[in-house]
Amino acid sequence: MESYLISTSNKQSNSPTPWHLLVLSSKTESGLETATDNLAEFLNQNSEINLADLAYTLQVDFQAFNHRRILVCCDRQDAVYALTTRNPKRIFTSSIQETNNRSVVFMLPGLGEQYVNMALQLYQLEPTFRKHIAYCSELLKPRLGFDLRDVLYPHQEQAEQVRQTNNPAAVMSSQKLDLRRMLQRDQTPVDVNSQKLNQTYIAQPALFVIEYALAQMWIAWGIKPQALIGYSISEYVAATLAGVLSLEETLALVAKRGQLIQQLPSGAMLAVSLSEMELQPLLTEHLCLSAVNGSQLCVVAGSTESIAKLEQHLLTDGIACRQLQTTHAFHSPIMEAILEPFIQLVKSLDLKPPQIPYISNVTGTWITAMEATDPSYWGRHLCQTVRFADGIETLWQAPSQILLEVGPGQTLGSMALQHPANANVLERLVLASLPNSYNQQSDMAFSLNTLGQIWLAGVSVDWSKLYGNCYSSTLALPTYLFERQHHGRESQKEQWEKTHKEPDTNVLPSQEQESIQIVQQRQRLNLQNSYVAPRFNTEQKIANIWQKVFRVEQVGVYDNFFSLGGNSLVAIKIISQLQKIFPTDIPSIVIFTNPTVAELASVIEEQIIAETKILNPEKAGSLTSTTVSDSK
Repeated sequence: MESYLISTSNKQSNSPTPWHLLVLSSKTESGLETATDNLAEFLNQNSEINLADLAYTLQVDFQAFNHRRILVCCDRQDAVYALTTRNPKRIFTSSIQETNNRSVVFMLPGLGEQYVNMALQLYQLEPTFRKHIAYCSELLKPRLGFDLRDVLYPHQEQAEQVRQTNNPAAVMSSQKLDLRRMLQRDQTPVDVNSQKLNQTYIAQPALFVIEYALAQMWIAWGIKPQALIGYSISEYVAATLAGVLSLEETLALVAKRGQLIQQLPSGAMLAVSLSEMELQPLLTEHLCLSAVNGSQLCVVAGSTESIAKLEQHLLTDGIACRQLQTTHAFHSPIMEAILEPFIQLVKSLDLKPPQIPYISNVTGTWITAMEATDPSYWGRHLCQTVRFADGIETLWQAPSQILLEVGPGQTLGSMALQHPANANVLERLVLASLPNSYNQQSDMAFSLNTLGQIWLAGVSVDWSKLYGNCYSSTLALPTYLFERQHHGRESQKEQWEKTHKEPDTNVLPSQEQESIQIVQQRQRLNLQNSYVAPRFNTEQKIANIWQKVFRVEQVGVYDNFFSLGGNSLVAIKIISQLQKIFPTDIPSIVIFTNPTVAELASVIEEQIIAETKILNPEKAGSLTSTTVSDSK
């Protein structure tokens, strides 16, 4: 093997994170395959290589061509396995056009997705994110009377000990949920930290701070928004990023807004799988339309008693609905009690015209300078219906946009993907910054994977900012690494398949499947992973349901529920269909914790077998993945 040199002068390669983003590109598809094989072989034969140094070198020292591939990995062995097998859950590939001017839109979610320890790993490992969390928390101390970080991250010392191990397995173990808890067999009450965070006067500034810090992180990495859309309270984040308000003014305003709302009578909100027109006859003086999120997705706000009665009525009629995690009836006439003092507060601020275009929740279209600088507008924003679906329709009118959800969860991305206007968008991409609260994936790994997918789409990344001040030089890699051709030899993937007797479920799809994938490209535009067909009965039955619910002709076993446009109400519909096929209770939370067909099938089978062992031990011994879904 040809030798290579490692430059060590002025080098600072102590990477603070155990996760690394490897990027590859080539002028041709075959060249990309060759580069992937060569990199796997290089890593396999060089056990001393520093993976952080390699990732940085691939990012900054090699020209980015149109055929691209990414992998987020934790160590050399992990990288070799994923590259060799072309693991479709881990390897993402794209081909972009010669000219690429895709714009990025930041979508900023509202209340309901917040959770204790959201973005904890980013707070520990990402310097820009941590800096802005700290700065905002200090500014809020006199407003709140406490340090917001103590609510967001109540167990910082324990988490810091896990982080210092620099061991991905330890991180994942600390976040792991057992099956019994995941299936909600234990009725564990909400912990005191979550109860505190969910109080309106804390939740609103907490969500603002997280989203503002995330936005600054993305901007530092070179991902700058050309447009913005915030949901409810998060329109204040959009206004701040756009320059309508200074950060200091907005923090004071958001803190006071939350305190004013906290004084109002409690209320509730219900997400309903009905259109605005279908919902109107059900509204009363105690129930109002709080938000229109889609053609068949609205939110109703009202008193706790009225919402409970409406929920029971809808469930009796077989209409999917779910109460939201909130303590008040936002965007309803109840808010009018604080309207005057709130408007007077806004009048004391220096409002300026927006420097970045953003969508108004009130109108569902681009905000005007007159609206943004009018205190009365912010009063209407407090009380009136959130027209988010109209806002998404406005965004989808522009071609080739990347919608990036900048906040916890993936709710807004789901709404954007489910919107009817999405069907007419040829080059769509909807991504998230953070996993939802049920996802066991590392925050850092998730964000790096999203960054890689943005790069796959052709957007330039400022790689040096990704590492802060950790690097000043790179590896000197051998030139053959990305130039050598196969010359008739077997690829690493082919060698791997020959030396492993048991079938490997992570290999690339066959040529026939790849041809099918090309035919179905339009349906898979938001899925950059390779298609892998269902391998046995349980997976096929689940995939069939997903295809009908998402109106997609083809769903693979590693396709992600959220990337397809899934949300809590979609999960309820899917669970309803699954209950008709599989002889076991399946809580909707299972889809959030196991968001692919393969993962969901595995959990369902495990649950069926576990229950059968109790009721019929002899039958349980004969159940397999090919027979379990036929047991009913």
